Amino acid sequence: MKTKAVLTALLLAATMTAARAADTIKIGGLLETSGPLASLGQPGLDGAMLAVEQINAKGGIAGKKLELDNVNTEGDNTKSVTAVKRLLGQGDVVALVGPMNSGSSYAIIDTVQGASMPMISNGGSRGIVLPPQDKKWIFLSPLTDVLVQSVMMADMKKRGIKKIALLNADSPFGTSGRDQLVKNAGSFGLTIVAQESYANSDKDMTPQLTKIRSAAPDAVVIWATGPGQAIAVKNYRQLGLDALLYMSHAANDFNFLRLAGASADDILIPSSKIYVIDSLPDSDPQKTVLKSFVHDYEAKYGKPPATFAGNGYDAVNMIAEAIRTAGTDRAKIRDAIEGLKDHVGVTAVYAYGPDDHFGAKADSVVLLTVKDGKFALAR
Repeated sequence: MKTKAVLTALLLAATMTAARAADTIKIGGLLETSGPLASLGQPGLDGAMLAVEQINAKGGIAGKKLELDNVNTEGDNTKSVTAVKRLLGQGDVVALVGPMNSGSSYAIIDTVQGASMPMISNGGSRGIVLPPQDKKWIFLSPLTDVLVQSVMMADMKKRGIKKIALLNADSPFGTSGRDQLVKNAGSFGLTIVAQESYANSDKDMTPQLTKIRSAAPDAVVIWATGPGQAIAVKNYRQLGLDALLYMSHAANDFNFLRLAGASADDILIPSSKIYVIDSLPDSDPQKTVLKSFVHDYEAKYGKPPATFAGNGYDAVNMIAEAIRTAGTDRAKIRDAIEGLKDHVGVTAVYAYGPDDHFGAKADSVVLLTVKDGKFALAR
């Protein structure tokens, strides 16, 4: 009798699991909730889960609940490959929300492509999706290095800056930003008079910044992610450099403000609009979406969202929109993402195409500064 009861229970559990699976659409996540990039990945996951919750509260997609299964990659390339293979092995995952770490995104490209799995990555390097003909299954949700640099360098040109110096992290994000800056600076009338780099494990960038100081630039750009960028800014102030200091869009993060402290005041950062909603005109197409997102995020998590939360939120919502349009066939989801036009998100207004897997439009970017430890529009 006990054996029969056990078999009955197992059969019932299997039946319930199958029924639950039939009523669920599963997407996979590869967001870093521990490790050096947890300050990016955890907000990204929080934003993604908020999107899932809101979608399900409105009835899901065609009556089915959306489920996000996130595997923590820890910002590690090898673990990212293992994580994506685990998600692909489940068989019922129809799309992926990719890592915040550009390096991890690069590491899994071949696996994702080989599986014909649509993925919206949260890495900020253009190379993740270039050329789109060879990476047809992969899209980006963040603002890219070239996009934000165009806003940054336009500001330099307006200020009459001619000579710039660059300090970048020796990481895929840092080197991609360096390469694009070197490539495009001349078109804004800028000359790079010094270029230095540092390892992510470095605890002092004084030697590199001392060399930069000797080049007498009009402005300095620090292009990095993680704690190293705060160390670099502190070293910059300690050395008494008085050239204007620009940061990458990875610095538009509360954790950076906490680590850099007063040293962050007066820096300039190209960014999404999430920190300056009240300064936006009512005609801005993102204003209503941003206000609603911030309100709902604070209600759920009890704190304001970092910009990276918007990346995860946008990625899930765009995947959901593609599923509503195309169903759960992976190839059709990919085509539907590529066909998205004028999707108003938190990070940007998006429009993809066969030759554009970046999505984010230029007018989604603003230039911020820091005043008394808070983000504000630069004037």
